[in-house]
Parts: sequence; C-alpha cells; structure tokens
Amino acid sequence: MSNITETSQKLTFLELIKNTKIEIPIIQRDYAQGRSEESIIRNKILTTFYNSIHNNKDVELDFIYGNKEDEFLQPLDGQQRLTTLFLLHWYFACKETTSHNLKDKLSNFTYETRTSSREFCASLIHIGIDFKKLLKSDYSAASENNEVSKTIINSSWFFLSWKKDPTIKAMLVMLDAIHQMFMHTENGLEKLTEGKIKFNYIELKNFGLSDDLYIKMNARGKTLTAFENFKALLERAALQNNWELQIENPVEKFSHKIDTTWTNLFWPYRNKDNLFDTIFLKFISIVLMTTKEDKDLIQKIFNNSNEIDVNDFDQDSFNYLKSVLDLYHDVKPATFEFDFPFWQYLDNKDSKNFFEVIVKKATITYPQIVLFYAQTEFLLNRNENTTYNSFNDWMRVIRNIVYNSTIDSSETFTGAIALIKELKKGSNDIYLFLKTQKLTSRFAASQTQEEITKSSVIQFTDNNRTVLFETEDTDFCRGRISFALHCTDYSNNPEKFDGIKLNRIKDVFTEYIDDEDISNDFRRGLMTIDDNQFYNYWWSWLHAVNAPKRCLIASTNDLKNFAYQNNFRKYLKELIIQLTDQNLSDIIKNYEIPENMPRWKQRIIKEDRLLEYSIKHYIAIKDDNSCCWLIPGSKVANSKEGKEKCRKIK
Repeated sequence: MSNITETSQKLTFLELIKNTKIEIPIIQRDYAQGRSEESIIRNKILTTFYNSIHNNKDVELDFIYGNKEDEFLQPLDGQQRLTTLFLLHWYFACKETTSHNLKDKLSNFTYETRTSSREFCASLIHIGIDFKKLLKSDYSAASENNEVSKTIINSSWFFLSWKKDPTIKAMLVMLDAIHQMFMHTENGLEKLTEGKIKFNYIELKNFGLSDDLYIKMNARGKTLTAFENFKALLERAALQNNWELQIENPVEKFSHKIDTTWTNLFWPYRNKDNLFDTIFLKFISIVLMTTKEDKDLIQKIFNNSNEIDVNDFDQDSFNYLKSVLDLYHDVKPATFEFDFPFWQYLDNKDSKNFFEVIVKKATITYPQIVLFYAQTEFLLNRNENTTYNSFNDWMRVIRNIVYNSTIDSSETFTGAIALIKELKKGSNDIYLFLKTQKLTSRFAASQTQEEITKSSVIQFTDNNRTVLFETEDTDFCRGRISFALHCTDYSNNPEKFDGIKLNRIKDVFTEYIDDEDISNDFRRGLMTIDDNQFYNYWWSWLHAVNAPKRCLIASTNDLKNFAYQNNFRKYLKELIIQLTDQNLSDIIKNYEIPENMPRWKQRIIKEDRLLEYSIKHYIAIKDDNSCCWLIPGSKVANSKEGKEKCRKIK
C-alpha cells in the first residue's frame, strides 16, 4: 500500500457523516458486534462509551478508513464501530425527540449489503418508535416491556421477513443493550456532540478497492471467531496502555496493519472458505511463547492457541509481535528455503521454511517453534553485511542442537530459547562467535560443544566446511558428528584435521546406513570385528529357551546409541574404517574364522540368508555358546509354543 496517499484526521461520528455519505459495501460481512453470543465485546465497547458520556472522558477508537466511490465513503475497515455509533446516535436522537436536522445527518449512513438492511436503517431514522411508551416501563429491571427490539418489531413499518437478516438481528440486540445501559442517561446526544468519542479517519485516495481486497478484509467468517475477539481486545489494550503512543502515523499502528499488510501476509495460506483466523491466532500465540519464561503459560498456549490472553502481553511482547509480523510481510516467506535437510522438522515438499511450517501444519512441536524462533531472530538481526551463507550457517548450527537434544516440555523449551537468545548475538557469523565467545547456557551442552569444535575446524580453513556439512547431513549423523571425528582419530587440533579421511567415512555412512535400518549384512560385518561380541551392549532374558536375549542392532537409532557407548563403539569404528577401503561383502567373504568361534556364529557370518528369520533382530545365546536361537519377533510366549517359534542354530 506504499503507493497510497493517506490523509488522517480525528473525527466524531457526527463530524464524519455531516458531509459524507457512508455506505457499507455489499462485499462486507454482516454487522457482528450485536450478535447475541458476542456479549463480552458488546459490553466492553458500550461501557467505554458510557464512561465517556458520564465522566467526560476522551475516547480514541481504532482508525476507520476507506475509499470514496462517487459521493459515498465505503469503509475498508471500521464497519462495526460505525454501525454501533450510528445506533447509539439514533437511540439518543429518538429518545430525546431531536430535530429533523440530525435525522437527515443519520440518513447519510446506510448498508449496501442487503436491501432489507438498507430499508431497515431508513425506516429506523425516518419513522422510528415512540419512546414515550417505552420509557413508561420499570427502569429497575430489564423486563420484556422495555426492550427496544420488541417495540421495533411490533411497529407497523417492520417487515417480519427482516428478522431473517443477520445484520438487522444484530442491530436489534445492540439497541437492547444500548437501552439497558443508557435508559437513565439524560442529554446523551448533547454529550455525544461534545466530541469526546473520536476515531482516526483515513481516506485512501486514488486507490480502487477491489472486491478481492474486501474479501481479504472480511474473510473471517460470519461469526466472530476467537481471533476476532482477541484482536479487538489487543487493539484496546494497546490503546489503553499507550503501547503505540510514539507512533503518529495511524497506518503504522497495530489496528491498521492487522487488517491490511498482515492480512495480506496470511492470505495465501487461507482455507477453502477463505478463512485464516485459526492460522493467524496460532501464529500470534507461538510468537508470544518465545517471549515468555512462565512455563505454565507456555504449556497452556502450546496446548491450545485459543487460550491466549491479551493480559499475557506487555509492551515488549507487543512490540516484538509487531516486528515479527512486519518482518515476514517484508521478506516474503514463500521466496526463501534451505539447501540442507531438517528431517522431520521441515518437509521441503510442503513447507520451504519455518514460517510456512507454523502457518501450514495443524500440529506444531516444540522443536519446530524453536527453529522458527531461530529463523526469525536471524532475520530480525541481519544487517548490510549479512549473506545467504551466514543464514544457512546459523540455521545449520541451531538444527544440529535442536535435533540432538530433548525439547518436549515447557521447561526444555525455555532452555532452548534461552540458548538461542545467547547465540543470536553472533548470528551473522556464528562459527566465529562460537570459536571466540564463552557461553553461559548449559542447555544441550554436549552438542553445543561439538558445534564449537566444528567452528575451530572451519575457522582454521574454510575448505573444511564442505566435508563437515556433508557428514552432518547424513542420515546416520543428523547433525552430530563426534563419532565420525572419533573414527578419524581427531584430537581437537584443527591443524591435524583429516578432511580426506572424514570424507571417506561420510561415504560409508551414506552407502551403508540409511534413516530406517541397517542391513543384515552390516550386522554380520559387525560380528567379524574384535572379539565378535558387539551384541553385548544390551541383554534381557528369554524364558522360552531359558537363555540370555541379545539384540543385533534393532534400528539406525539403536546403532547411533551404540556408537556413543564407549565400551562398544570400537566394533562400529573398526568396521567403518575397513569399509573405507573395501566393500562389505568382501569383508565378510575374506574373514578368517577363529579356531574357537562357536559354530552358530560362524554360520551367521557366512550364511547370508540366515538372519532373515529374525525380523526384529533378536537372538538368544546359550550360556555355553553351544547354540543360539533366532527369535522371529521382539518376544515370544514363555511356553512350548513360544520355544518352537524360535529357530535353533548350532
């Protein structure tokens, strides 16, 4: 909207309609503040008006702006407030039998949305009701006799078919609420004309408002959503707490942007009904989570974004929310993506970055929020020297930390956020920062230390960057490469870093270890190493055969854990090193069987199809090593039938 010429002035409702005809355009949604289920919003705005009229208090409502078509002003935003103000002025004008001059002014307000709404407004102004009969009822109770709506519906000019018009229904509810609050107020119209209730009026000149733009502005459905209610309350909190006191230009305020530039931001992610309220509210709640240390509050919002409360905001979190929304409007999230994997956290086919993860995914995890926060903080803190490579370096480091730590509660979440807040000071050159700065956060200390180790290698020579990155991107490593470095015998001396050897080890990972499982040939290969007893890393008891139960590596994750157990990692290291020079089949084929090796173990190594029977990779070994049993599943019944299911190898 940068090509729009804006003019802004503070006006009362009467000042606006004095020389301007207001027409609610046909594409606008129905009047909502009067809906019966929206009593909280309705009572808040009427209480604000009541305090202004009775206590002579200034009230500044949110901006109202739109475009003039011929002689009519068509509001782009402000329909709800204008309608409520129209009804309030009509109420006092009719109640206090004001002159026709005011009725002529009120005639400048009309609805294009439905013929019935337009005709109702005209009849309300020019015919109205007899307040003398209405005011004879008992003021002490909200009895049926003093309902304005019943008096209107019983009037000869009211068509019963109008009761089906949702805007008219809402107007009638609002008029009843106005009557209950202001029935004792005298000289109300005179107090209204004193100009205590004002709003910022902005006319958008030379800007044709298309139906598409109105659809965007009113895509929040036919009933007030949780987002609508929250938005209204947050706008009011910002006004009452003077959070935007220093902002003079109304178009830079929250209440303007949330219905314009930020609406455009979320519009591409709307659902088939042109709705994006749930997405918008979820986004706001996630941003708020990253600003808080209250673990109970974080857990509450994480479980249900509708639980977000304006009272959870303060000046800082409000300003941060605005800056994040401005950021993603400016950087165009759909245009940037990463050139390295984030595994389960980011599916590049569906989401290119973590903004899109937040707005597209129905269920968001704590790690994804942490990654979104890291992405956001980098973009907020970028400068003229920031490069795409520095962005990728930053997100790579955070990815490694997040993947290799546990973030599954509000406690661990706040720990991760605190670490990123410390690291973001060096986000534009994260490896230089890690090499030169001492960190105080203890969250994910082991993985963070590994990132410091990598930074030393990279800072020594940038040529090491490629092999480090390719190694940590393998399915086996997934960001954690200390075992790979262990296989190269790296001793924390960047001068002695062997990039060629690491590259060969990386190739072994890529060829033999995928993200799901390893092959049975790989298991057989492990049996050729050292004392041939790699499986001793874990045991249980199989009662069916009365023997210790072992596992020949259940999955890739099992293998990773195995790699970081000091007592048993030697088997994997030795096999990996051998695989850098020869293939797996040759290792098995050329393996020389020791004289004292049990027969069952010889058979497993040399017979390539034998382990297929053990689908879950469990075996049981007799204490004297005379035989083993291949277990078809993860367990069998402690019975004769269970024993018979196990295949005995000797």
